[in-house]
Amino acid sequence: MADEEEQEQETQVEYVDSGKVTLTGKELIVLIIFAPVVFVWLFLAARIIISATTSSSTLDNIEGLLTALAVLTIPVSAGLGKLFEGGWGDSNGGKKKKGE
Repeated sequence: MADEEEQEQETQVEYVDSGKVTLTGKELIVLIIFAPVVFVWLFLAARIIISATTSSSTLDNIEGLLTALAVLTIPVSAGLGKLFEGGWGDSNGGKKKKGE
């Protein structure tokens, strides 16, 4: 009985939050490719809003702009989903073993 308790205590590892953010090479590449897509998407959305509020001819021909925005929404939503799924970094959530 005592041996089992000692083994359980030895296998339990305490993790300490180091407060540092580390990115792997794969994550950096995703961010480098993903950031310009998001910026273009935001710029296009802002441009559509500004153009549509100042010009009635833009409102008449807005289908093409909205199609471009919809096409860019697919990779943007996929990238944001990847960013916020929480699978980045270490498998233990960025925490190190106590004593490291």
